Amino acid sequence: MVTLRKSGILAICIALLTSFSASSYQVQPMVSELQTVGNRSSITYRVINPADTSIPIEVEVMTRTFDENQKEILTPNEDDFIVLPPQIDVPANGYQVFRAQYIGEGELDSTKSYRIVFKQLPLKTEQQQSQVNMVFNFATLVFMSPPTAKGALTQTLNCEDKASCVLKVVNSGNGVMNLLQSTMHINGSEVGDWTWLQAAIGMTYLMPNHVLNIDVSELVKDMTAVTSVEMVTADNAI
Repeated sequence: MVTLRKSGILAICIALLTSFSASSYQVQPMVSELQTVGNRSSITYRVINPADTSIPIEVEVMTRTFDENQKEILTPNEDDFIVLPPQIDVPANGYQVFRAQYIGEGELDSTKSYRIVFKQLPLKTEQQQSQVNMVFNFATLVFMSPPTAKGALTQTLNCEDKASCVLKVVNSGNGVMNLLQSTMHINGSEVGDWTWLQAAIGMTYLMPNHVLNIDVSELVKDMTAVTSVEMVTADNAI
C-alpha cells in the first residue's frame, strides 16, 4: 500500500483556496461531517467550471491517519466510499454533481476522517504541446462518525511561570471537535477571540485523542493572578 504524507495535495489546495478561486474550478463543500448510517452517510459535491473549456476531473478517496506528532498521513482507500462518477469532463461554464456514498465499516468506535480529492487531469492540445499545463487538486475533508459519537475536551493548565504558561487540551471523547469560533477565557472572562486562537493552534477540528498545547503566556503576562484558563467552544459554552 502506498502512503502519502500531506504536502503536495494540501499545499495545492490551500494555494487554490487563497489565490485561484476566481479563475480555476471550484469544489463545494470542502468540509463534511457524516455518520455511518442513515441519510447522513453520503455527501453530494458540486464542481463548478467557470472556464470556456471543459476540464477532466478524477476523484480519489484517501484515509487520514496521523503519526506520533499528529501530522496527517494519506493512504489511498478504494473500500470505504463509492464516488460517482469517478471520472468525467466538467462542461465549460457549467458544473458537475458528484455523489460519495459511505460503504465502509458500520460500527465505528470513534470518528474516522478522509480526504476526497478532486484531481484535474492534464489536457494536452496541439497549441499546448510546448507549454507547461497547470492543473489543480482540491482535497476535501470528510469526518465519518458513529451516530452517538461526541467530542469532549479535557483541559489542564501548566502555569507555574507566566512566561511559559501552557494550556493542554485533549479531545477525550470519541467524536471530532469542531473548534470554529472558540475563544480563550481567563478567570472567567474572554481574552482571546477566534482570530487569536486560530493563529495559536493552526487548526479547526480536533480528532479523538489528539492534543493541543496552547501557549497563553501572552494573554496572562499582565495579570496579577491566574485562577482559571479555558478554551470555550460552542459545545462547552455556558
